[in-house]
Amino acid sequence: MAKKKPEAEAENEEGGGGKKKLIIIIVAALVLVGAGVGGALMFMGGDEQAQTAQAEPETPPKPEKGDPTYIELKPFTVNLDPEDPVGFLQISLQVLTYYQDVAEQIEKNKPLIRNNLTLLFGQQKSADLRSPEGKTELQKKAKETIQQVIDKYGDGGEVENVYFTGFVMQ
Repeated sequence: MAKKKPEAEAENEEGGGGKKKLIIIIVAALVLVGAGVGGALMFMGGDEQAQTAQAEPETPPKPEKGDPTYIELKPFTVNLDPEDPVGFLQISLQVLTYYQDVAEQIEKNKPLIRNNLTLLFGQQKSADLRSPEGKTELQKKAKETIQQVIDKYGDGGEVENVYFTGFVMQ
Protein backbone atom coordinates (compact mmCIF):
# COMPACT_ATOMS: atom_id res chain seq x y z
CA MET A 1 0.00 0.00 0.00
CA ALA A 2 2.84 2.27 0.59
CA LYS A 3 3.64 1.96 -3.07
CA LYS A 4 0.15 2.96 -4.17
CA LYS A 5 0.21 6.17 -2.23
CA PRO A 6 3.26 7.52 -4.01
CA GLU A 7 1.73 6.55 -7.39
CA ALA A 8 -1.51 8.34 -6.55
CA GLU A 9 0.45 11.42 -5.47
CA ALA A 10 2.47 11.27 -8.65
CA GLU A 11 -0.73 11.13 -10.74
CA ASN A 12 -2.25 14.03 -8.77
CA GLU A 13 0.87 16.11 -9.30
CA GLU A 14 0.91 15.38 -13.04
CA GLY A 15 -2.84 15.92 -13.37
CA GLY A 16 -2.70 19.03 -11.17
CA GLY A 17 0.25 20.35 -13.13
CA GLY A 18 -1.53 19.59 -16.38
CA LYS A 19 -4.66 21.36 -15.14
CA LYS A 20 -2.62 24.39 -14.10
CA LYS A 21 -0.97 24.52 -17.51
CA LEU A 22 -4.36 24.17 -19.20
CA ILE A 23 -5.84 27.02 -17.10
CA ILE A 24 -2.84 29.24 -17.84
CA ILE A 25 -3.15 28.53 -21.58
CA ILE A 26 -6.91 29.26 -21.53
CA VAL A 27 -6.43 32.52 -19.60
CA ALA A 28 -3.62 33.58 -21.95
CA ALA A 29 -5.80 32.77 -24.98
CA LEU A 30 -8.71 34.77 -23.55
CA VAL A 31 -6.43 37.75 -22.88
CA LEU A 32 -5.09 37.62 -26.44
CA VAL A 33 -8.57 37.30 -27.95
CA GLY A 34 -9.83 40.17 -25.76
CA ALA A 35 -6.89 42.36 -26.76
CA GLY A 36 -7.46 41.53 -30.42
CA VAL A 37 -11.17 42.33 -30.25
CA GLY A 38 -10.53 45.54 -28.27
CA GLY A 39 -7.87 46.65 -30.74
CA ALA A 40 -10.12 45.90 -33.70
CA LEU A 41 -13.02 47.84 -32.16
CA MET A 42 -10.78 50.76 -31.34
CA PHE A 43 -9.34 50.77 -34.85
CA MET A 44 -12.76 50.54 -36.48
CA GLY A 45 -14.29 53.09 -34.10
CA GLY A 46 -11.50 55.60 -34.71
CA ASP A 47 -11.86 55.19 -38.46
CA GLU A 48 -15.61 55.71 -38.19
CA GLN A 49 -15.11 58.91 -36.22
CA ALA A 50 -12.67 60.19 -38.82
CA GLN A 51 -15.17 59.47 -41.59
CA THR A 52 -17.95 61.14 -39.63
CA ALA A 53 -15.78 64.21 -39.08
CA GLN A 54 -15.05 64.38 -42.81
CA ALA A 55 -18.66 63.75 -43.85
CA GLU A 56 -20.20 66.30 -41.47
CA PRO A 57 -18.37 69.62 -41.51
CA GLU A 58 -18.43 71.43 -38.21
CA THR A 59 -20.84 74.33 -38.05
CA PRO A 60 -19.09 77.49 -37.02
CA PRO A 61 -20.13 78.83 -33.65
CA LYS A 62 -22.89 81.43 -33.80
CA PRO A 63 -21.49 84.88 -33.13
CA GLU A 64 -22.60 86.59 -29.97
CA LYS A 65 -25.13 89.41 -30.07
CA GLY A 66 -23.49 92.78 -29.87
CA ASP A 67 -24.74 96.31 -29.70
CA PRO A 68 -27.56 97.30 -32.05
CA THR A 69 -26.42 98.53 -35.43
CA TYR A 70 -28.70 100.51 -37.72
CA ILE A 71 -27.93 100.62 -41.43
CA GLU A 72 -29.62 103.44 -43.28
CA LEU A 73 -30.76 102.87 -46.83
CA LYS A 74 -31.24 105.93 -49.04
CA PRO A 75 -34.88 106.80 -49.69
CA PHE A 76 -36.71 104.69 -52.26
CA THR A 77 -38.99 106.45 -54.70
CA VAL A 78 -41.10 104.17 -56.87
CA ASN A 79 -43.96 104.64 -59.28
CA LEU A 80 -47.09 102.73 -58.41
CA ASP A 81 -49.49 101.11 -60.85
CA PRO A 82 -50.83 103.70 -63.36
CA GLU A 83 -54.38 102.76 -62.36
CA ASP A 84 -53.63 103.43 -58.69
CA PRO A 85 -54.93 106.84 -57.52
CA VAL A 86 -51.55 107.51 -55.90
CA GLY A 87 -48.71 108.22 -58.34
CA PHE A 88 -45.63 107.33 -56.34
CA LEU A 89 -44.38 106.01 -53.04
CA GLN A 90 -41.31 107.25 -51.18
CA ILE A 91 -39.92 105.19 -48.29
CA SER A 92 -36.86 105.74 -46.10
CA LEU A 93 -35.82 102.86 -43.91
CA GLN A 94 -33.21 101.58 -41.53
CA VAL A 95 -32.23 97.98 -40.90
CA LEU A 96 -31.50 96.78 -37.35
CA THR A 97 -29.09 93.97 -36.55
CA TYR A 98 -27.14 92.97 -33.47
CA TYR A 99 -24.36 91.28 -35.46
CA GLN A 100 -21.48 93.25 -36.93
CA ASP A 101 -20.92 90.72 -39.72
CA VAL A 102 -24.56 91.11 -40.84
CA ALA A 103 -24.12 94.89 -40.97
CA GLU A 104 -21.07 94.39 -43.17
CA GLN A 105 -22.97 91.99 -45.42
CA ILE A 106 -25.80 94.51 -45.81
CA GLU A 107 -23.29 97.20 -46.83
CA LYS A 108 -21.58 94.79 -49.23
CA ASN A 109 -24.86 93.73 -50.87
CA LYS A 110 -26.63 97.13 -50.85
CA PRO A 111 -27.16 97.29 -54.64
CA LEU A 112 -28.94 93.93 -54.68
CA ILE A 113 -30.94 94.77 -51.56
CA ARG A 114 -31.99 98.13 -53.03
CA ASN A 115 -33.01 96.45 -56.28
CA ASN A 116 -35.14 93.83 -54.54
CA LEU A 117 -36.76 96.40 -52.25
CA THR A 118 -37.50 98.72 -55.19
CA LEU A 119 -39.29 95.85 -56.95
CA LEU A 120 -41.19 95.01 -53.75
CA PHE A 121 -42.27 98.61 -53.12
CA GLY A 122 -43.34 99.11 -56.74
CA GLN A 123 -45.82 96.21 -56.48
CA GLN A 124 -47.79 97.77 -53.61
CA LYS A 125 -51.30 99.19 -53.74
CA SER A 126 -51.86 102.55 -52.04
CA ALA A 127 -55.17 101.38 -50.55
CA ASP A 128 -53.34 98.60 -48.66
CA LEU A 129 -50.64 100.96 -47.41
CA ARG A 130 -53.09 103.46 -45.89
CA SER A 131 -53.81 101.13 -42.93
CA PRO A 132 -51.32 100.37 -40.15
CA GLU A 133 -51.72 96.65 -40.91
CA GLY A 134 -50.70 97.24 -44.53
CA LYS A 135 -47.58 99.13 -43.48
CA THR A 136 -46.70 96.41 -40.95
CA GLU A 137 -47.10 93.74 -43.62
CA LEU A 138 -44.84 95.70 -45.98
CA GLN A 139 -42.31 96.06 -43.16
CA LYS A 140 -42.28 92.25 -42.69
CA LYS A 141 -41.86 91.69 -46.43
CA ALA A 142 -38.98 94.19 -46.55
CA LYS A 143 -37.24 92.39 -43.69
CA GLU A 144 -37.73 89.01 -45.43
CA THR A 145 -36.36 90.46 -48.68
CA ILE A 146 -33.18 91.70 -46.96
CA GLN A 147 -32.81 88.44 -45.01
CA GLN A 148 -33.04 86.41 -48.23
CA VAL A 149 -30.15 88.38 -49.75
CA ILE A 150 -28.03 87.91 -46.60
CA ASP A 151 -28.79 84.19 -46.52
CA LYS A 152 -28.09 83.65 -50.22
CA TYR A 153 -25.15 85.96 -50.91
CA GLY A 154 -23.71 86.61 -47.47
CA ASP A 155 -22.60 84.41 -44.63
CA GLY A 156 -26.04 84.25 -43.07
CA GLY A 157 -26.93 85.96 -39.85
CA GLU A 158 -30.02 87.64 -38.55
CA VAL A 159 -31.66 90.86 -39.57
CA GLU A 160 -33.56 91.86 -36.44
CA ASN A 161 -36.02 94.34 -37.94
CA VAL A 162 -36.69 97.01 -40.54
CA TYR A 163 -37.98 100.44 -39.56
CA PHE A 164 -39.64 102.95 -41.88
CA THR A 165 -38.20 106.35 -41.04
CA GLY A 166 -40.05 108.08 -43.83
CA PHE A 167 -43.24 107.09 -45.66
CA VAL A 168 -44.85 109.33 -48.28
CA MET A 169 -47.53 108.52 -50.86
CA GLN A 170 -48.45 111.17 -53.41
